[in-house]
Amino acid sequence: MKKSKLAEGVTVVDSRIFVHYYRDTVDGRVMLGKGGNHFSFNNQVEPMFNQQTKYLGLLKNSFDNLFPHIGREQISSNWTGGSDRSTTGFPFFGNIKGQNNVFYGLGYSGNGVAQTRIGGKILSSMVLGEDNQYSNCSLTGGPRGHFPPEPVRWLGAMMVRDAVRRKESAEDKEQKPFVIDKILAKLAGPAGKADKV
Repeated sequence: MKKSKLAEGVTVVDSRIFVHYYRDTVDGRVMLGKGGNHFSFNNQVEPMFNQQTKYLGLLKNSFDNLFPHIGREQISSNWTGGSDRSTTGFPFFGNIKGQNNVFYGLGYSGNGVAQTRIGGKILSSMVLGEDNQYSNCSLTGGPRGHFPPEPVRWLGAMMVRDAVRRKESAEDKEQKPFVIDKILAKLAGPAGKADKV
């Protein structure tokens, strides 16, 4: 942990479209995550979201860049998980129509580490029927739009994902990204992050 130069108890999220997020663990190790790996087809949660990652190489490169003082041979485990995305890039909250006792918060778009605290306040205010700044904020009322139907949605997600990867890789190497990659990456929307233009 000392080699990481990461302060104890701090969670860090960067401003990339496909974020890096990391923090220390109770036993003194570093936990690192990277967004933008798998996207489900037709909203199916498949086994690919609960297994070791097929993108360990990308994660190892990120680890080396973020923590050059720590040897990556010390990586003890890896996994992959699902991530949801909204059309705005921001989370949305509501309740299922006809089921006034079922509430949801979705669409964190890779920002869950930072936004779940306020999400909890919004959901608890809604569940308790409170009339306050959280239950009346602009994130309530359900989704603000919808993605195209399948297979267009999945194909588009793959095109945008790959463009974002190429764009961020070029930026990491201090190279100019391809114009088409910059255009496609804008479709992902930085969701409140300070992405490079």
